[in-house]
Amino acid sequence: MAGRPKKGSGTLAPLQGAVMEVVWRAGVPVTVREVLQALNERRAEPLAYTTVMTVMNRLVANGTLVRHGERRSFTYEATATDAAGLAVREVIRLHGDAALAHFIDEASIDPALLERLRRLLGERQDSR
Repeated sequence: MAGRPKKGSGTLAPLQGAVMEVVWRAGVPVTVREVLQALNERRAEPLAYTTVMTVMNRLVANGTLVRHGERRSFTYEATATDAAGLAVREVIRLHGDAALAHFIDEASIDPALLERLRRLLGERQDSR
């Protein structure tokens, strides 16, 4: 079907990407209504509430969003801070240690990149 990514491709469909942009921009858990309002501000043809709800429920099912609350008071938040975070998670999920080994090999070729990697790892360790 056009416009839909293949299952397991790790790629967001256009409407899923738009929903995620709203969620990431909010920076706090959001409701379907809040996402709907933000999306419809930029659209000539407004989306239906049920369309956005379905997209968000599918994003929960594939682990991109997490849902909090119960019944009619659900809020949603992203499981990664941005699209790069989702992409890295997908690569690691699909390829595991081999992906990490290739990343390190690539970083080892470029001394500046290797130094950035060391600095970022140090910052992460210091913040824990």
